[in-house]
Amino acid sequence: MGGLKILNSQISNLKSQISNLMTTRRRFLTTSSAAFAAPFILSSRRAAAAEASGRTIRLGHIGVGGQGSGLLNNFLSVPGAKSVAIADPFRQRREAAGQKVKEIQGHDPKLFNDFREMLADPEIDAVIIATPDHWHVPIGLAAVRAGKDVYVEKPLGHTLAQNKAMLDACVKHDRIFQYGTQQRSQEILRRGIELVINGAIGDIERIDIWAPKGSGGGSLEEIPVPEGLDYDLYLGPAPMKPCTKDRITGSGSWYCSDYAIGFIAGWGAHPLDISIWGLDYDQQGPFKIRGTGTVETPDALFNTISSWDVHMEFAGGIKSHFMSSNIAKPLIDTYRQNWCDDGTTFFGSKGWISLSRGGYAASNMEWFRLQQGPDAKRVPYQNNYYKAFVDAVRDHTPSIGPIGDAVRSDALSHLSVLAIQSGNEVVWDPKAYRIVTPQALNGRMSHPVRGDWKQS
Repeated sequence: MGGLKILNSQISNLKSQISNLMTTRRRFLTTSSAAFAAPFILSSRRAAAAEASGRTIRLGHIGVGGQGSGLLNNFLSVPGAKSVAIADPFRQRREAAGQKVKEIQGHDPKLFNDFREMLADPEIDAVIIATPDHWHVPIGLAAVRAGKDVYVEKPLGHTLAQNKAMLDACVKHDRIFQYGTQQRSQEILRRGIELVINGAIGDIERIDIWAPKGSGGGSLEEIPVPEGLDYDLYLGPAPMKPCTKDRITGSGSWYCSDYAIGFIAGWGAHPLDISIWGLDYDQQGPFKIRGTGTVETPDALFNTISSWDVHMEFAGGIKSHFMSSNIAKPLIDTYRQNWCDDGTTFFGSKGWISLSRGGYAASNMEWFRLQQGPDAKRVPYQNNYYKAFVDAVRDHTPSIGPIGDAVRSDALSHLSVLAIQSGNEVVWDPKAYRIVTPQALNGRMSHPVRGDWKQS
């Protein structure tokens, strides 16, 4: 694939023009729609699916390494779900996962080296994708085109163009998507967001957002491909590079630019998701991004941005400050006493609320004791994130972590990287899904891929 022009021609047959959809504020708050999420209209097929609410949802798991095995354990305990297939190019991983399924659910799942063979199985309803980052969208696209609903781990795509392709495919093929931002099932975070959107802090003026810094290092010394690993399939659309001990680890998939853009997206996805949850400040019109960052070890395997300091100015007047934890801590410590290495703080005309996966704080903690009235604005919520996905698949209803929100939050990471790498202030038009200035950066919204793994 050679750049944005080629990718645009590949996706030109997609019918959905998401940026032109108009949604009311009430629908936005209910479905997290805005410009990027299409309203899901209940068709006769969906009605039939809803009526069959007692049916067992048959899940396939693609990628069962560290995060994938954790997700497998979580889904194995969801009532009404059955894990029937495992795909992983590490033979030992898929066999261990198969044994886990047998121990807990009492049956032998089908085991696949190649996920494409799994997707050809018409009995599978949905797949859980927890692969290295660069595989998230290519496998997600193949899955929705095969008629499967998808749970996709964060971050979303390796490029901005991949994200748009994933959005368009989900709408075109009418598939359920849920993002791996599990904090949406944390009650205290839901309560904090609903305080913000119901005006407890007054009008939002600015937002601090921070995430753990990345890492450097990583060996470039070649080793033999481990027995049991299909290395060519593991790399997939990424460049063919020598196998090293760190390239085929979780850290390799997080910090190496062949597979990711770094923790600015890999962990930044969580606090960025909190920042847009139930809000549409990033959709009001073109906004500006400028920032600085460092790559700890540019000549080693782990060569993505490890430390960052990014400022954003949105069309509605809200400003945000997106930082790595090492940059953020001195600032956050001035107002929040219970430090967490990721978080999102909303500042308003009446005070502030700070939300993290590991804690919360506010200028007035009594706000968290407030009971919202019947007319209060709400965000979609379920206290079990994995059951929420299974229920959405069974009833064919929007998930609580929809594709539109995934595209919006992931765009903030990608645009931050482009601003840092180019040294320019980047102006992004969210409705047109393009960079206004510098226009040359539109050519970096995609990149070439190896082999036949085109994102179209």
